[in-house]
Amino acid sequence: MKTLAFLSQKGGSGKTTIAVHTAVTALQEGERVVIIDTDIQRSATTWREARVMDAPTVAPVPAAQLLEVMNACAHDAMTLCIIDTAPHAAPDAARVAQVADLVVIPCRPTAFDLAAVGNAVEIVRAAKVPAVFVLSACPYRSPEVAEARSVLEGYGWPVAPVEITERRAFARAVASGRAVTEFEANGKAAEEVRALWHWLKEKMQ
Repeated sequence: MKTLAFLSQKGGSGKTTIAVHTAVTALQEGERVVIIDTDIQRSATTWREARVMDAPTVAPVPAAQLLEVMNACAHDAMTLCIIDTAPHAAPDAARVAQVADLVVIPCRPTAFDLAAVGNAVEIVRAAKVPAVFVLSACPYRSPEVAEARSVLEGYGWPVAPVEITERRAFARAVASGRAVTEFEANGKAAEEVRALWHWLKEKMQ
């Protein structure tokens, strides 16, 4: 079982949105997926409660019980574990980072978000695990996106070649317990999510 952790020390980074969309896309492409929701806000769990489909399973779990639940998931033949984390919870984030095959740090192209990235970077570097950045909620054709990409590249970790654009389709899909690949399967948002999943899968190998 591969483990993909979404980590950000700032709220509103798009972390949960990208996590659930990655989960559904991976599921559609044959993975057996579980989402472990360690965020006390339980956003991924709320999304699951609105969802009609049986999969993916979302397990709301304190970070302290993470290993126990991951072992159970592996025993159930899950092939992909996606962990959604809480912002502003450094000890829990460190615990999550240590068990991940790859940590994904979402970041919006704003000065506040870029300033907060350093905290997540410190946590992941201490855990000594691979990490990547994903630019999220990007305004369409905004010069700030290229500037943010340049700043993130300065940390020496890969930045996803695909950006997640700020689109209404994401909010509408999440509100109904779906992903954009189900809500508008042929839309631009769905294309972005599929491309991101393929890239993340490659980075986990």
